Amino acid sequence: MSRLFSSHIILLTALICLSLITYTVAFQTAPISRSPAKPSTTLFAKSGTKKKKPNDGTIARNRQARRNYEILETLEAGIVLTGTEVKSIRDGKMIINEAFIKTSYDGKSCTLMNCHIGKHTMSGEYFQHEEKRPRPLLLHKAQALKLKQKTDQKGLTIVPLKAYFNKDNRVKLEIALVKGKNVRDKRDDIKNRDLKRETDRIIKSFRI
Repeated sequence: MSRLFSSHIILLTALICLSLITYTVAFQTAPISRSPAKPSTTLFAKSGTKKKKPNDGTIARNRQARRNYEILETLEAGIVLTGTEVKSIRDGKMIINEAFIKTSYDGKSCTLMNCHIGKHTMSGEYFQHEEKRPRPLLLHKAQALKLKQKTDQKGLTIVPLKAYFNKDNRVKLEIALVKGKNVRDKRDDIKNRDLKRETDRIIKSFRI
């Protein structure tokens, strides 16, 4: 009886060992399943800097000119400046809203009058410039003489429209021969501007 019981125990132990060996071999040869990588959920903060518009070199504009005058002819002119004036212009201290151009008595030159260029803060008082000093313009004699002849007509004057840096990084002025508008002309301009704004708004609303 004891021999039979012992043989059963040995047989049971052998079966258990065989099962463990089979399970181990099956586990080692089975392919390992890899779960796909989950997308990263890291949140990135948006940059607070806005995309800047391309700079066209404009320094200052005379917005009152087109409102108060009728533009007859435009011309580019250079301007004679000192070192501190150029530095102040780069700092945005040039105002041309009340400026005008004066022709010489003989019609050979033109001068920019009443143009405000602020003083340069980093320069000493000895090197500072006068803020509203007359500044000669760089024009050909034929151009200056032509402007002189036209300004002799009643109601015509010359005003700066825009100051800007050209491709060579030099300060230039866009000047214009203009004629003053009366009240009726200003009202017509306002009416046309409002009509154009309304038309653009309607076209934009129907655009796909």
